[in-house]
Amino acid sequence: MKILHLSHTPLVGAPGQICAALREQGLDARWAVLKPENYAGLSFQLDWRWDQHREEILAFAEVADLIHLHNYIDLDCNDFAPLNFRQLWAQGKPMVRHFHSNPALIARYMGKTEQDVLNCPLPKLVIAQYQERFFSGAHVVPNIVARAPAPNNRSGKPLRVGYAPSNFRSARVSRWDTKGYPETIKTLKRTQASLRARGIALELDVITQVPHLECIARKANCDVFIDDLVTGSYHLNTLESLSQGCTTLTHLDGRIQTVLTELLKRSDFPALDVRLENLQPVLEHFAHQPELARALGVESRQWMQEHWSPSKMATHFIAAYAQITALPGQPFADRFEISPQANYRVREHFDQIWAGRHASWPTLAPVWFTAIKQELGNGLRRLGVER
Repeated sequence: MKILHLSHTPLVGAPGQICAALREQGLDARWAVLKPENYAGLSFQLDWRWDQHREEILAFAEVADLIHLHNYIDLDCNDFAPLNFRQLWAQGKPMVRHFHSNPALIARYMGKTEQDVLNCPLPKLVIAQYQERFFSGAHVVPNIVARAPAPNNRSGKPLRVGYAPSNFRSARVSRWDTKGYPETIKTLKRTQASLRARGIALELDVITQVPHLECIARKANCDVFIDDLVTGSYHLNTLESLSQGCTTLTHLDGRIQTVLTELLKRSDFPALDVRLENLQPVLEHFAHQPELARALGVESRQWMQEHWSPSKMATHFIAAYAQITALPGQPFADRFEISPQANYRVREHFDQIWAGRHASWPTLAPVWFTAIKQELGNGLRRLGVER
């Protein structure tokens, strides 16, 4: 079976991980990206680039058994012309659209309405993270992470905590497009200072704007890794950290826990459910007992190897492809009904809890003060006064 994946952006390398897992299962899966330099300061391993491999991509599209479109690409997208997705759809070409973002973000990027995004007639896939609660008719699939080499041996060393936010927005300014960077950093520094005053070391590695391979290597040298403590969803960061043998902290709300249990047919996902407001006591506990964190990390890595391996996760895609090719154009069954009651249970209830937590998060300096401080710091660095 030949599968062509197409995306506008690298999507943190997710399509490439899917293709690699599918190839291990004997499928011929290739990925082409339109804008390979979408992430400032970051880079991911790619397959085909539209600007360099256009002819190869078009030739593969001709023989592909299924075209797998990611996120922003709908039937009217002409960025991969002469590929005409609406014409291929009318001719019965098996196609699927895979969502990695919520409808509001996708709509803004495409210049369309959220309802336009939801009304797309293509069969839909959605990642098994917070995004699924917006797409009732999408088939849930996992993000895939490559098998990680053995982590570094840190026995006997102080606890090292890693944090690799993908954006720097406050936890309060966005429901989903945030990792709570300023609040998390403030909590980490406060915790480190509190421990230092008692003679206990805590090492911090804040990883920003580096190539993905460097980020992975630095994760392997951490005992504890922090993902998203504010929104209620884990991300690819969690999966990578667990695979690297880190005790991984992220907040998993009730909806996410249900989705993971349904996806995995088990309820022992090894990430620790920690909210931002509870971070300090958890880290202080591990700082006193770093070997406990390392033992939990070993268990996490073993769990990922057994239950979230690329080969096992690839079966979710293969099952979806089988249905799409057998019934081209037919949507997947709704996973929950469209009603005010269902919307409250799936989304609004957790939105209210998120809003109610704001008062317990660290207070931040005014935006104007932070902007002035940052500009002064940039000026000093340009002068070589501060590094």
